[in-house]
Amino acid sequence: MLEVHPVESKEEQKNICAMCGIEYNADLLCYAAYVDEILVGASQFKLDKECGKVFDISNTVGIEDENALFVMGRATLNFIDLCGVHLAEYVGKICNESLLKQIGYRKNDSGAWTVNLLGFFEAPCQHGGNK
Repeated sequence: MLEVHPVESKEEQKNICAMCGIEYNADLLCYAAYVDEILVGASQFKLDKECGKVFDISNTVGIEDENALFVMGRATLNFIDLCGVHLAEYVGKICNESLLKQIGYRKNDSGAWTVNLLGFFEAPCQHGGNK
């Protein structure tokens, strides 16, 4: 079963990031995705009053589970939205544009990958696909 959890300690975050081949940043928040209690991915992000910035959405090294990344990406956006921040931007390395689009990001006129979260989770299925 797929589960996404917030990472509660910086030591755990550091270990998870190493397993996912992403650069650990103690200033960022982290979610981890597990399938049957096996780590399959992590996301790192931060938020301020204006915008949530997502730095990483990555599988564990040696694992390819796009469904887990999608769910974790949506969970990250949901947390940002629940904190009262209604704009998110993906600022990390772009490895899979299709996945970013499925999660809900769109490239804006300046080339940034953003998503407006106002009402986003009221009808989340409307925000998928490769539009």
